[in-house]
Amino acid sequence: MAELRLSTWGIKNPIPVALMFLAAVLAGTLAYNVLPIKRFPNVTFPAVGVLVTENGAAPAEVETQITRPVEDAMAGIANVRDIQSQVIQGSSTTIVTFELGEDLQKVTDEVRTRVDQVRANLPREIDPPSVQRLEIDSSPIITYAVAAPGMTPSQLSWFIDDTVSRTLQAEKGVAQISRVGGVDREINVVINPDRMAAQGLTAASLNSALLAFDVDSPGGRLTIGDREQTVRVLGSATTALQLRNLTIPLGAGRFVKLSDVADVGDGESEPRGFARLNDRPVVGFQVLKTSNASEVTVENGVDKAIAKLQTAHKDVRFTKIFSTVDDTRASYSATLRAMLEGMALASLVVWLFLRDWRSTAITAIAMPVSLVPTFLFMALLGFSLNVVTLLALTLVIGILVDDAIVEIENIQKRVQAGARPYRAAMEGADQIGLAVVATTACIVVVFAPVSFMGSIPGQFFKEFGITVVFAVLFSLLVARLLTPLLAAYFLKPAADPHPRPPMPRFYRRVLEWALSHRIVTCIIGGVIFLASLGLTIALPSGVQPPGNPDYIFIGIQGPPGASLADMERISRDATKLLWAKVPETQNVFTQIGSVAGEGFAGGGGSGGVAAGTITLVLKDQRTSTVTQIEDRIRNDLREIPDARVSFQGGGFGNAGVQIVLTSQNGPALNQVGDILERQMRTLKTVADPRPSSPPTGPEIAIRPKPEEASRLGVTAQSIASLARVATIGDIDANVPKLTDGERRVPVRVRLPVEARSNIDVIKALQVPTANGSTTRLDSVADVDFQAGPALINRFNRQRMLAIDGDLAGGAQLGQGLKEVSQLPVMLSLVPPRPPGPITKFFAAASRTILGVCEHTPARTWCRAHFSPPPTLTAGPPFPGVAPATTGQSQQFIELFTQLGIAIFTGVSLIYAVLVLLFRSFFKPITILSALPLAIGGAFMGLLIMRESVSIPSLIGLLMLLGLAAKNSILLVEYAIERER
Repeated sequence: MAELRLSTWGIKNPIPVALMFLAAVLAGTLAYNVLPIKRFPNVTFPAVGVLVTENGAAPAEVETQITRPVEDAMAGIANVRDIQSQVIQGSSTTIVTFELGEDLQKVTDEVRTRVDQVRANLPREIDPPSVQRLEIDSSPIITYAVAAPGMTPSQLSWFIDDTVSRTLQAEKGVAQISRVGGVDREINVVINPDRMAAQGLTAASLNSALLAFDVDSPGGRLTIGDREQTVRVLGSATTALQLRNLTIPLGAGRFVKLSDVADVGDGESEPRGFARLNDRPVVGFQVLKTSNASEVTVENGVDKAIAKLQTAHKDVRFTKIFSTVDDTRASYSATLRAMLEGMALASLVVWLFLRDWRSTAITAIAMPVSLVPTFLFMALLGFSLNVVTLLALTLVIGILVDDAIVEIENIQKRVQAGARPYRAAMEGADQIGLAVVATTACIVVVFAPVSFMGSIPGQFFKEFGITVVFAVLFSLLVARLLTPLLAAYFLKPAADPHPRPPMPRFYRRVLEWALSHRIVTCIIGGVIFLASLGLTIALPSGVQPPGNPDYIFIGIQGPPGASLADMERISRDATKLLWAKVPETQNVFTQIGSVAGEGFAGGGGSGGVAAGTITLVLKDQRTSTVTQIEDRIRNDLREIPDARVSFQGGGFGNAGVQIVLTSQNGPALNQVGDILERQMRTLKTVADPRPSSPPTGPEIAIRPKPEEASRLGVTAQSIASLARVATIGDIDANVPKLTDGERRVPVRVRLPVEARSNIDVIKALQVPTANGSTTRLDSVADVDFQAGPALINRFNRQRMLAIDGDLAGGAQLGQGLKEVSQLPVMLSLVPPRPPGPITKFFAAASRTILGVCEHTPARTWCRAHFSPPPTLTAGPPFPGVAPATTGQSQQFIELFTQLGIAIFTGVSLIYAVLVLLFRSFFKPITILSALPLAIGGAFMGLLIMRESVSIPSLIGLLMLLGLAAKNSILLVEYAIERER
């Protein structure tokens, strides 16, 4: 065909062809050196977060007054997929997830506008709401612990916030430094309740007086002596002594010095968390990078900067706890090694079959020449060297050499028959041109649909598919231009021309029998295909196979109302247990409470001071895997008193399996959650089921007495302001500040610690009345104890309850979800529906396999893997309670659904391409008949090796379908040539 005679032109014009490939390889080499090295590809997470804080507010009030109005405002935005909120003491976080394809900047602006509109309906005491896009790359990549015996906790914290942060953020790619633990410097104004009452002062009025006097403000401008000068009112204090001498007006011409009613001291804020390294106090910090930065480059820059800081500050000790970049480096090195080994083995296989070093050299050259220019396209498209693109380049090695092998084998066959290499290259390359184009087109149309999958997990396939497509297209160019050119000028004529040896006798007999018994052969193929589909029932499935990193994340949840002393005791017990039970331990890093400046992505802050995370860092040299270590110590962690200690699988704070329930009926939701937790304990694939939310905790309720409060003119707002200022201090926006150089130090007014532990002191607090006097709090309000939630989760504007569990014994997510879905309580929540055709087909296949196995020694194994689930009696109905699909479960379902659509689309496109190339509707069907039979070996291999159907295995299955189509095309094309 004239359009395929590209090889002939290349052989006749060697200089342009050689120059083109030299330029492509050079450009690819330069692009490779600038490609960032990352763990994951660039993934756009279509979500926007809204964070609203109200210092000291209980979760129930935050939900009613803040979370629900914000959720209602978000629900009116177009293309919102779901709305998920988390409410803790003093904080409401709402995550709005949009459909894929939305302009993130546009929806972020729209969310910000809606928040501004609803701001008038929110409490006045809230801090300014924060709205920002959520980035997957915003998770920390490096964690350090810092110890300095010569510094106080506040000095060490300021050293990290100031010196360390400024130094590290100057490095390229560093986005943020988040402090873990430590305390901030504060000027503590500890009021004396009795003296305040004697002077008729309240905590709120004292704080307001400080805020009014302790301020620097502009005073306008004057023209003096023909010169314009600015007027400034400088009222802020610069030392604690100035604050002590500050006079507070009392009205009626009276005033009092601040030191007469309060003790003023330069100290620290009250700690709301801490960090420990091997049970020793430290202050930690985490490094976050920008989305497009190379992780390896960032870590190298951070390590160098830390080394300089260590040299400059001899009294400070920096300890790297762990780094996710270690996994990135290991994956990168292993992939490069695998690529080089693949090239070497491919060349060896070619030599074993062709037995000619010149032909082997030509095919070996084709691999790097096809691979290296791919880096140029990756750089132009903004890709990176990550686990996905490196996997694509590794798997595509065999395909890159495949086209060259087809070309060189067809040429060498003619050389061995006596033709001159130049003539053999001209004839052989053009003769096989259609088959080479067809095989490459099949690979392209298989992987192109995968690049445009519409789910969040599908975005990981985008860079994979496009990388494979460009590499394969360039390999086609190499096969059609460079390989024939090298064969024409590099091969030598055969010294002793001879025909090819015949095919092996055994294979010829089998082939002749199959051709003589075509119907029986087709029936055998159909049985193999059905058996292959039956194997899918026995294979576990998941998003990712279990990893084996050098660290384990362990979540800690203290009892309701736990103090820092309680959490220190739990942390100490857990650290001792890990060192005693896990000999592979290298370090144990504990963080309790919130991460400073964490915003939306923190660690351990979801439950206030009663929650945290332990990072167990393991030694590099060990024989046990992470899964084995977790199984070994799971029961021991349960024995830690007054604590819920569990694993956070995957290192992202997620459990191995999570079942989510939603309802507007809180008591019914809790009832179903309790039943589900008990029933999950009977499963073999799920270990340690537990609620993701902490239990309800104690709280003090202040309820105004309507008659007394109205008579004295005392409002609920004034009571709330008084209680907040007296116990924890006012919100940051209303706190006075002391100027110390470049620092603005908060001045916090509150009761002494011992007074805040006595409810009688709280009852005796003075509340301002309408006539300017004061009265006791308990005279206008009832103060008593009650129980309240410590954490409230919401999903799509309903209460949400999640039951977490670990995957036991190497089980996969699909197995866990399948077993949980068959529990009686779960069956009672979903209305029964008749089985569909696919369900009926798999049920029939299972019965067929069981019938065959009943007469074999493998009947016990078959019963365990192919028996249908028992018919369970549905539990009592729970109106209003329904399961919700979110998190890993949602990703699992989306992944397999979208990938199934992509595979079907790819196979359909293969048929369409083959119809166009072969100009026949029947011949492509013959080619595609090999695809169903290809999956049997893949599934059997997974079953024998006890692996799961997950992202890596599905990628391999895609590659297998492409290779099977290529081999089938070559056979059919050769048969067509023989017919001609």
